[in-house]
Amino acid sequence: MRKNGIAIMVLAAILFLIFVWGMGNANAGASAVRINKFMAIDKLGPQNYHLETLRIDDPDNPFVSIYVTHMICDFSFSDPSNVSIAARLTGKIPVDEDGKQVINKQTTNDLGSFRKSIGSKVMRISRSYDHEKNVLVYNAYTTKLFDGSMKHSMSVVPLGAPLSP
Repeated sequence: MRKNGIAIMVLAAILFLIFVWGMGNANAGASAVRINKFMAIDKLGPQNYHLETLRIDDPDNPFVSIYVTHMICDFSFSDPSNVSIAARLTGKIPVDEDGKQVINKQTTNDLGSFRKSIGSKVMRISRSYDHEKNVLVYNAYTTKLFDGSMKHSMSVVPLGAPLSP
């Protein structure tokens, strides 16, 4: 009888972790819009691999949309780290009364983050600005605290002619 009680507690803990894992993915990056999700690899068994494409509009520069594709593995406690990013100018860049572009040029390391495992693996999106070339630089990368292989991808959005110093 004691073994059945332990087995039920273990099963309940596993179901709770799966629930928390699913909720973590669903709530991470509230501004993300799912564009597509399709099966990439269909295995015989519970682990199927899907590619998901998300759009994240830069909250500080709403004229830029960031598209991120990453892999999701069903019934896995850790998704693959591969990530791809493409950032594009999808709106008109605002200008002030002097005709200068109004751009948020601050570097940020958290435009969006998405949990990739129950543990420490996270996919993050960052933005930086190259003043000399007048481009926004977006990076998508995964992190894992222990024995992880960091994967990353980068995209730039040209904002017009390079600015004079």
